[in-house]
Amino acid sequence: MRKSVAYVLVGIMGMSMLLTGCSGQKEAEKSVEHEKTEAETTPYGKYEETVVYTVGKNTPGSPRFPEGDDYENNAYTRYMLEELNIQNKNEFEAATGDAYNQKVSMAIATGKIPDVMMVDRTTLKQLVDNDMIADLTESYEQCASDRIKEMYDSYGGRALDMATFDGKLMALPSTACDNVPTFLWIRQDWIDEVGMDAPATLDDLEKILTAFRDKDPGNNGAGKTIPLAISRSIGGSYGALFQADNIMAIFGSYPRQWLKDESGNVFYGSTSDETKEALGFLADWYKKKLIDPQIAVRDDIESTIVNGQCGAFFGPWWAPDYPLNDARKVDEKADWRPYIISGKGDGAITAYTQNPASEYYVVRKEFEHPEILPKIASLLCDKLVYEDYNYEPIVAYNKANVDSGVKPVGILVNYSTATSDMYERIQKAIDGKLDPEELNIDDYSQYLKCSDYLKHPDEPSPDEWSGYMSRMVGAKLMYETEVTGVDPVYFGQTRSMKLKWANLNKLEDEAFIKIVTGEEPVDYFDTFVSTWKSTGGDSIVAEVEEEIAQQ
Repeated sequence: MRKSVAYVLVGIMGMSMLLTGCSGQKEAEKSVEHEKTEAETTPYGKYEETVVYTVGKNTPGSPRFPEGDDYENNAYTRYMLEELNIQNKNEFEAATGDAYNQKVSMAIATGKIPDVMMVDRTTLKQLVDNDMIADLTESYEQCASDRIKEMYDSYGGRALDMATFDGKLMALPSTACDNVPTFLWIRQDWIDEVGMDAPATLDDLEKILTAFRDKDPGNNGAGKTIPLAISRSIGGSYGALFQADNIMAIFGSYPRQWLKDESGNVFYGSTSDETKEALGFLADWYKKKLIDPQIAVRDDIESTIVNGQCGAFFGPWWAPDYPLNDARKVDEKADWRPYIISGKGDGAITAYTQNPASEYYVVRKEFEHPEILPKIASLLCDKLVYEDYNYEPIVAYNKANVDSGVKPVGILVNYSTATSDMYERIQKAIDGKLDPEELNIDDYSQYLKCSDYLKHPDEPSPDEWSGYMSRMVGAKLMYETEVTGVDPVYFGQTRSMKLKWANLNKLEDEAFIKIVTGEEPVDYFDTFVSTWKSTGGDSIVAEVEEEIAQQ
């Protein structure tokens, strides 16, 4: 009996040794199989064999390709092939917007997503919940360049946090650099004509707008001058043209933003008491005919600026590029200048900040090379910009105005202070403290415009004028202005938002414009808030609070 037991034990031991040997062999094979190459663990390591990756490509409206080039074969794809030995094959191509989003939805529904694609945050969460995309935590750590990491870090962690779920980095976001403060852009030649000083406060501005209304410095005819143009959406579109955000922020109002009060409760900025007060102020200006009388129906504010009918509007640092460049082409004497309007006149303002992550790039879970995404971001947003800025094929693309949207992967990563940094670099080049050849591609082209402007500032071309006014005047003012940022706490889309948000936005727009134009009294705001809450607002507030708690 003991002998039989011994045989059994020997058999078991032999089997155990056999299994251990097989297991050890498999672990060894697995270790060899997963021993990563330099290309897989460094930002700029080049693959020995060409890595072909599929892409969901969102296409620009007018790419202006040179003959023979397309979305799979162009200056950018050839640069990436040369530097990293990677080549895109587009799974689908669609125009940016609804057409592209439909393609993405279809790919997700079939379970066959491309290796790399761009999505919004709602879709990102859907992909995470369905375990369809790769965890990029390790790939980012190993294959994002130091500068790319610095860029993301400049947002105080907010950008990458938007793409992180349960401690795992599930996407790389394109970043949205600081674009505030917006300024009051005003006809300086009109200010001079009416004999007034530059504005610094709302009271100053009201006096100037009143003079524009009464004295008609643009010779438009009695009652035809528009002192101040404002969009009928009133406010809440970060860094956009024709918003009244500057005025509303002076009252502590931040429309369309999700914020927390002093007690930590979430609220929607458009429903605050401060917003009611700001709307009442705008209604008073409208009644005084200081605001465009056609605000409720005007679709083309730009035309009033170009034809010399409008005297002022609020807009970002780049307003000279559009629409003021067109205005200068019509009237070279139209002297538009930017000013900061603050509550105390000291130039210090408060403004809400924007979503630091404008879009998200993901990698299919089963793709063999998830590190390809941080490598692409490092190549296109770091090496090309800061080292290979003289790469002739892409320089030629810039000169020919080939849309940068032709890049196979459109991820854009930059410092939060990119606009201010641009001003500093160009100013140093103009002052002779920096070799212009060291400027990146975009800055160098603007440096040339600014230099040409300074050669004959009294008779610049519209392009020279707009380049100088945006980069050296507007961006400088942005650089020097003291801004206290108010950070929204939520940028996503809840369950109820998908069904109710469009109607709530319409309700808001209609209520605000009725109050401003005097169709309804200021107290109608209370009716709007009550209706907003009862038709979905309250449930959405609860859902926002729930999602914030989960994050």
